[in-house]
Amino acid sequence: NNTKTKTNPKETETMKKVFTNVIKTQISELAGVNDRDGIRVMLNNFIEGHTEYKVNSNEYHIRRFLSWLDGETEELQFEMFKVGNSKLPFLNFSTLPVVTCIGAGICKTYCYSFKAWRYPASFLRQVQNTLLMSEFDTIKRELKRVLDTSQFRDLEKVDFRLYVDGDFYTETDLVNWMELIRDNPRLITYGYSKSLNLFLKLHDEKYKFPSNYALNLSNGGIYDDLKKILKGLYFVRGEFTAMKVEKGENIRDNFDHKVFVCPSVCGECTSIGHACGNLDTFKDFEIVIQLH
Repeated sequence: NNTKTKTNPKETETMKKVFTNVIKTQISELAGVNDRDGIRVMLNNFIEGHTEYKVNSNEYHIRRFLSWLDGETEELQFEMFKVGNSKLPFLNFSTLPVVTCIGAGICKTYCYSFKAWRYPASFLRQVQNTLLMSEFDTIKRELKRVLDTSQFRDLEKVDFRLYVDGDFYTETDLVNWMELIRDNPRLITYGYSKSLNLFLKLHDEKYKFPSNYALNLSNGGIYDDLKKILKGLYFVRGEFTAMKVEKGENIRDNFDHKVFVCPSVCGECTSIGHACGNLDTFKDFEIVIQLH
């Protein structure tokens, strides 16, 4: 039977314009190498002339992003620094997952960061911030602006999670952030990283990490074997272990030592503040979280 099924051109056009995770992955890879022209070409496929799009639709946010990428406006179209939700009530910063995660290993198979991609604004914020890592002065200026707002200007301490999504991609990125954190002592900064090779290299070079930064050694990466070397260093809070737990299983039964089980609510996990940013009480204490 040589009969060919006719395809409606409009249906084909619509299919081509679905903002799928495959397309987002391609855009993510382009952002990882700062290929702005490539990103522009891909995103322009979703936009038609001066068509007005529904607020919060894919096309609406893509047009906003392109207005910044094309230089039509210098104003960032997506918040660089965000204050999270009830589970993460801290100031935070993110980039794209995997393409910035030089230490990623098996964690790529269960990375929660991809869940945010269902929301176009969240995805494009990650793309924006990834591109801006090559313009770190912009990040410095934006952090200063945020800390000078009424929400933060009168606070003695500001909890800050560096990299909810993404990770340190280069030694330059790591040093840039550490110096910015040092220059802002009000920031009580913590994070989880698998870029452990970069931390070890800087430590071996006698780099002095800021006292207001706490590193959690995240598992599932290709540099997990470096944790035993880094553990105990002054800037390292301890191990942070994500693991699969069967229904009805007690997570503590998997360990022969005392662990702190993360309740997945960062702002209220202990009566003395969140454990992952505590370099005193929870220093060298393994914190465990169930994979979701």
